[in-house]
Amino acid sequence: MTERRQAILEIVQKEGSQVVLELAERLRISAVTIRRDLEELAAQGLVHRTHGSVAPAAEPASAALDGPKTIGLVVPHSNYYFDGVIAGAKAAAASAGARLVLGVSDYDKATEMHQVARLTNKGVDGLLIAPTPDFITGELDAEQQQWLVSLSVPVVLVERPVASTGVASILDSVSSSHSAGAALAIRHLAELGHRKLVSVMISGPNTPQVRQGYLSAVESLGLESLGVIDEGGAGSEDAAGLLLQSVRDGATGIFVHNDQLAVRCMMWLEDAGVDVPGEVSLAGYDDVIAGVAHVPLTAVAPWKSMVGHRAVQRLLSRIAEREPAGNFGRPSEAMATEHLEFVPRLHVRQSTTEPSFRTSAASRG
Repeated sequence: MTERRQAILEIVQKEGSQVVLELAERLRISAVTIRRDLEELAAQGLVHRTHGSVAPAAEPASAALDGPKTIGLVVPHSNYYFDGVIAGAKAAAASAGARLVLGVSDYDKATEMHQVARLTNKGVDGLLIAPTPDFITGELDAEQQQWLVSLSVPVVLVERPVASTGVASILDSVSSSHSAGAALAIRHLAELGHRKLVSVMISGPNTPQVRQGYLSAVESLGLESLGVIDEGGAGSEDAAGLLLQSVRDGATGIFVHNDQLAVRCMMWLEDAGVDVPGEVSLAGYDDVIAGVAHVPLTAVAPWKSMVGHRAVQRLLSRIAEREPAGNFGRPSEAMATEHLEFVPRLHVRQSTTEPSFRTSAASRG
């Protein structure tokens, strides 16, 4: 067996089911190569392959389950960011012989509760849920948390870390460390030589974490932030004037949450005669559309698919160990509560480079 195939086998046997494309990226090999390797490993009976994922041969389809299970997944939307989470959850469910049923809340708490009630009434064995937090603090309120721990089936929170003081901290969670992701982008800009930065941010559930990561990295690296600019009205140009003023004031590095807003920021800069990356470097967050921008954007890429994948695996473990009665949504003492955070990657593209320190067109205005 080649060293490469041995490495693949060791990861699958040690860590369990894997998304094929993410495993290929992790090992820095092409999708074609890893599929060929997996076909050979499967032919030898060493792994179990399904569409888009691979599992240990010792855990075929439903070995860990007493019959097929049904998993409910409630997310705020099914596109842009959460389509990646859904894809990972589907792959893990398929690998385990489980059925995945989706509910969409549209960031509305009443709809969220209705979707959960609908799924539990239909008999799901467990729930994955991304509850709607306060967009200012990023936290779930006390009433939401009490509701979550009172549910009648095992629950795993998705992309919603809970403060250690909250009652819902007894629930398992799988999420991205968005503060660490933001810090990756800031370190990248600092390593290129940018000393004065500005950030532009949407109003969203992950924004508090991203903002904290930006501010903490700026402080720890001894950089200067010329401010955090709020988007204003969604899809508006409310932030354009403040962004251009920050460039006039000397900002050479711009960090934007999220990709969609970063593309609009690029448009505002180019319309004002500011060259990206010749005069300012621009980094985005989410890496959903960053690679197809006019100037491909350097962007932070959370492991969206892996979040969904691991959340399903954790929920299936909870379902398997759940006590026959009286346990409700709370984990039993048979297995420790787990709060798992994935640190995002940074994909460096053409929108960031060393600062030129040239006077921009905007500063001449």
